[in-house]
Amino acid sequence: MASKDAEALEKMKRLEERIKAPSIWGRLPSGIRFEDLQDKRYDDAIRLLKKHYLPEEITYRSVKISEDKEGTDEFVHNVRIWMKDKMSIAAVKEGTDKLVGVLIMRIQEKSAFSRTFSRVKITHNPIYSTVMTFYNEIEKPVSVYDSLNVKRYFKVYIIALKHRYRHRGIAKEMLKAAMSLSANASVAALAGIFTTARSQTIAEELGFIKLNEIHYIRYLIDREIVFWDTGLGNYGAAIMAHRIPTVDEPLELQPQHSSRFNVASMHVVEEEDEMQ
Repeated sequence: MASKDAEALEKMKRLEERIKAPSIWGRLPSGIRFEDLQDKRYDDAIRLLKKHYLPEEITYRSVKISEDKEGTDEFVHNVRIWMKDKMSIAAVKEGTDKLVGVLIMRIQEKSAFSRTFSRVKITHNPIYSTVMTFYNEIEKPVSVYDSLNVKRYFKVYIIALKHRYRHRGIAKEMLKAAMSLSANASVAALAGIFTTARSQTIAEELGFIKLNEIHYIRYLIDREIVFWDTGLGNYGAAIMAHRIPTVDEPLELQPQHSSRFNVASMHVVEEEDEMQ
């Protein structure tokens, strides 16, 4: 009897581990897998963003937000809110199980967007506000919902990788993994602001279209260029969106609070050049 009880308990433990295990959204031959970004990795994700994203992403780098504690703290505060939706993706090194990249996204719904408060981004730090205001200027003239004829979509906020894992096709495959997650969640579209020429090219290769773009040299505050440290060939930031043709929106939208869906089997994919 005791052995049967122990066996039953062991089965329950294995079942619980399977339930808690993250969904896998893709794997690369180089040993990188894409999985749900779970709360146990949130602190690692924040450390990665503070070290490898804020000092190097064009808009944040230009305003030197990584040198401003208050601005960095406000950025981190918002990222933690975005991650809590449990719709983001972790790039993990197989074997070591170390986090090497993140794609932060969450669902935007048209019904929620129609409420006034949901369109107001309250920011306090002037440096962080500078970037958020710029992003808002890019998004303001367009409606993703109307452009793609959808009631909801995944908004991609951040795609970030540790420096040594760049230029290896990982970011592009991570965006493809996000498209797979979106399809499995019956969310028919994705959109985000892409700030480099390379990231825009990658998005275009995956079927994204530009809805609006602002050139860095034309965005002035008090007659001065705000984003000056943009790098060679990076002329502007653009909001880009993609409608997944194989996904039909459900007639009645249900709130999604988890990225655990009926996952189709994932095939190993070949790596290509990736966004910076």
